[in-house]
Amino acid sequence: MRPTTPLAALLCAAAIAVTGCSGYAVAAGSGSLASVGNSVRSGISTVTAGQSTADTSIEASGSDGIGPAGAQTAPGPGEQSGATAPVVTVPSLVDPFPTGVSPPVGSPADPAAASAAPPVVPTPAPADPGPATAAAAPTPEPAAAPVPATAQPPYNTVLGWHGSDKVAYLSFDDGPGPATGRILDELAAAGVKATFCEVGQKVAENPALVQRVVAEGHTLCNHSWDHHSPFDSLAPGDIDAEIGQTQQAMAAAAGTTARYFRAPEGRFGAPDGQVLLACQRARTIPLAWGVDSLDWKKPGVAAIVSNVLSTVTPGAVILLHDGGGDDRAQTIAALPGIISGLQAAGYTIAALPADPVG
Repeated sequence: MRPTTPLAALLCAAAIAVTGCSGYAVAAGSGSLASVGNSVRSGISTVTAGQSTADTSIEASGSDGIGPAGAQTAPGPGEQSGATAPVVTVPSLVDPFPTGVSPPVGSPADPAAASAAPPVVPTPAPADPGPATAAAAPTPEPAAAPVPATAQPPYNTVLGWHGSDKVAYLSFDDGPGPATGRILDELAAAGVKATFCEVGQKVAENPALVQRVVAEGHTLCNHSWDHHSPFDSLAPGDIDAEIGQTQQAMAAAAGTTARYFRAPEGRFGAPDGQVLLACQRARTIPLAWGVDSLDWKKPGVAAIVSNVLSTVTPGAVILLHDGGGDDRAQTIAALPGIISGLQAAGYTIAALPADPVG
C-alpha cells in the first residue's frame, strides 16, 4: 500500500471541509448553488497555494517527495499548466422571497390570506339604458297632390247649353276657310256675335281671318290641330299635342288663345276618358252643341233653317260650319233666316263668354 503524502492528506481534508460547508449552506437555505461553487473554487485555490508551499518546503529539506528533486509535478485539481480554469455557470435557485423579505399580505404565499381577505363582492353592472333613441327623421316634404283619375268641374261636363235664359249661341266649325269671311259679313250685318271653333292647321294658313274674328268680338274655340277622327282613340300625349299646337297657332295669329275645346265630331269619349283630362290640363271647357243644323249634309237651305228653329231651346248651342267642305253656300244662304227666326221667337243671339270661369 502506497503511503499517503502530506499533500494528499491536505487535499482530502480541504475537500471534506468544503463539501460539508456547502451541504450545510444549501440545507440551511442561506445560499445558492452558485455561491457553493464559488466556495469550492476558493477552497481549491487555498489548497493549491498550500501545496506549492509544501512542495517548496519538502524540496528544501531534502525529504522524500514525489519524484526527484526539481521534477515537474502534475497540476493539482482545477489547474492546467499555462491555461485559465473554465468558468462553470450553475443556475441559481430562485427564492421568490429572499431572507428577511415577507410575502405581501393577501398573496397566495401568505397562509393567512385566504381567511383574512374580505369576500369579493361583484359590482353590479349598470342598468341597461336601452337602445339609444334614434334621431328624429326629418319631416318629409308634403307629397304633391295626386293627379285626379277623372276630370273635375268644370272640365267634366260637355256643354250643349249655356244658362237657361232665352239665349241662342251660334257656333261655326272647321274654319277658318273660304266661307268664313262671308259668314262674318252676315253676322256683322245682323249685329250678332258667334263662336268660331277653328282647326289649328287652318289657323296657321289663315291668320288674318283669325284676327278678324277676334277683332269683331267673336269668341274663339279650339277644334284640334288636324281634325283627327276618331279623336278619342288618340293617346293622351297626342291629345295634348292636338290642343296645345292649336293654342300656339291662335296665339301667334291673334295674340290670344281659346277657353273652349270642341272635339272633332264631338268625340269626347267616356266621362272618365283622356279627352276630358286633356281639356282639364289645357284649361279648355269641353264644348259640344244642343242643336245640330245638319248643314254638313247639305240638305238644302230650308231644311237647315227648319232644323234649327224646330229644336232650339233656351241656352242652346247651335252647330253650323264655315269650313270642312268645298261648298258652304247653303249655310251662308240659310244664315239670315236662322237669325231672323230666332229673334222672332224671342231669342237673343250671343257669343259664348270668352272666359266662362275666369
